[in-house]
Amino acid sequence: MRVRFPPFTLDSETRQLSRAGRRDSDVHLSPKAFDLLCLLVAHRPKVLDKQMLHAQIWPDTYVGDATLNVLVGEIRKAIDDNVREPRFIRTVHGVGYAFCGEVTGDAAPQLDVRNVMCWRR
Repeated sequence: MRVRFPPFTLDSETRQLSRAGRRDSDVHLSPKAFDLLCLLVAHRPKVLDKQMLHAQIWPDTYVGDATLNVLVGEIRKAIDDNVREPRFIRTVHGVGYAFCGEVTGDAAPQLDVRNVMCWRR
């Protein structure tokens, strides 16, 4: 998936986040923060609950909600987002997070396998 949410470009295949108009255009995120940003963008504008995010980012490992909050804070800092007036990441208190920015590019919606019928012979 390669998408733009100006002034940023997110490329999940090359694992790069860049900012237009900067001399050093690469924006550095930890691997887990990058994964979280990709999940939020791929499922936008859907709210992803904390339980689902934990299962996707830390499968088979228990981590507290504070760890997820730290990752969201890392992303917000990297993309200059404000928790009080979000341009990109919206907090849904007691539930989870959603990507709320305008996105252009080739991010196809994720296929929800729960709604796919399988035919067996």
